[in-house]
Amino acid sequence: MCNRQGGFAADHGREHSRPPRRSIRQTHLAPPLLTDSTKLSLPRKLAFTLLVFLLIAKVVGVVLRGPSPLVLDAAGYWELGGLVAEGDWLMMQRPIAYRTPAYPWLIGLFRAVFDNPLPALVCFQSLLWIATIGLIAALAAELSRRRQAAWIVVILAIPMLSSVVYVATVLTETLFVFSLVLHLWSVARLTRRPSVWGGLFVGLTLGLAILTRPVAMLVWIADLIYVITCWYWIPTRSASVICRRRGWISVALAGIVTVGCVSPWLARNQALFGKAMLTEFVGRNIWIVTFQDGSGAGLDLPESAAAAQLKSQLGDQAWEQLSADGRWRETWTVSKALAASGMDDPSGDRLMKAVAADAIAASPLAFGKKTLRRWVNFWRTRATELPDQVADLESGREGSREKLSADLFARQTVWGVKVAPVATALRHRWSNSLAGNTFLMFVTIASTMLLVWRRPTRAAGLWLAAITGYFCTVTAVLEIPAYRYRLVVEPIVLLAIASAMAPFLFPNADINAANLNDAAPEELTEPA
Repeated sequence: MCNRQGGFAADHGREHSRPPRRSIRQTHLAPPLLTDSTKLSLPRKLAFTLLVFLLIAKVVGVVLRGPSPLVLDAAGYWELGGLVAEGDWLMMQRPIAYRTPAYPWLIGLFRAVFDNPLPALVCFQSLLWIATIGLIAALAAELSRRRQAAWIVVILAIPMLSSVVYVATVLTETLFVFSLVLHLWSVARLTRRPSVWGGLFVGLTLGLAILTRPVAMLVWIADLIYVITCWYWIPTRSASVICRRRGWISVALAGIVTVGCVSPWLARNQALFGKAMLTEFVGRNIWIVTFQDGSGAGLDLPESAAAAQLKSQLGDQAWEQLSADGRWRETWTVSKALAASGMDDPSGDRLMKAVAADAIAASPLAFGKKTLRRWVNFWRTRATELPDQVADLESGREGSREKLSADLFARQTVWGVKVAPVATALRHRWSNSLAGNTFLMFVTIASTMLLVWRRPTRAAGLWLAAITGYFCTVTAVLEIPAYRYRLVVEPIVLLAIASAMAPFLFPNADINAANLNDAAPEELTEPA
């Protein structure tokens, strides 16, 4: 049983000296988002509605430009979605270890349900992008304790254009960002109001994020930092009524549900490759940053047993061809050559990882310097190239739209309208400015520090710092910096900036303080 103070340390002397209090259910304790002091007047409602309309109009303008071609990764996802649509949900017909199933499942669902799945998928992804901004607005209002933070989120989201282009692609970006933000929202809700259903939802959202991109598998560490900070280190007056035992039961349930979500895919890979794993792709990633020139370390092939095994597996003739023009530094060239030699996908990846690890061990300082450089460039890299859309492809291209569909879109229905304001905004996009990206990096750092400095938002600041630091570090270690990797943290950056600005712009609008100060003492207790 939880004690009168919900499991937190209580002053027992004072508890015995005061009269008994009337108790209410904990589910009534969370402060409402709308109070008399925070309700919007009609002009403000109209202004906010106009801002939301501009946000939606921007997304519609991007969608009208048409989808992006089904090539490279997009073609692979579309093919896997076809297997799912035919009933092969675990994609056993494609024994590959470098994909997770959530996005192919989504594509397969649309291919099975809709006659024209590509337009339906693009429209659905545009809704996910808008929903992501809505969740960020709700999170900012909760973390900053100011409902007006939603205004800041919407205003700052209107110029965000580069990430919207990805709603027109058959790539995981939009689904992953939505699932990640939905997970963060569910964690914030669970922390404030623990429940069995809340724990179930946290586990489902984390499972969805992991099955979309395995990089999310360690996000739970940042979540745990937030939960512990809120419940123990900096407990607020509202947190003091939370039943700690109920909270940890919910957290444990979230972990169980997450494991349950990923278990079918682990079992699939165990059956195909003899190892229970989500993916086997680290070797190909680390090969790039180890041997590629430029942002990579550009290291030489080591003299090691793993390198000798690699050469032996490829054969002397194949290795000489790869060495002649330096193509052995290209990760997919080596990966495909290993597959052609008869080595299965995960074994080839593990061999590439072993060779790269030997090279790093031989030159750790050179690799470390380039990793630090990539960590900084994660924030500063310009979005020089965004996925092309039909409106871009038709400029100066001969042939009908039917031919374009056959060549680049797997004969799917395509469309494309040139939207002048969107085209102009894309040409002058903020993400393509080195100075703009550098400025945004410093603003993000300052905003996060402000959140940590202020006691009411300290837990949120540590949480957001852990999440952005995690994705930045993983990308720096395993990837060459590119905008599509920074795109993942853009909503979190937006959340940090809005949450930090709101208390300074609206110092007298703390919705939690207003409601807790007005609450009667007996309304802050829980049944014994």
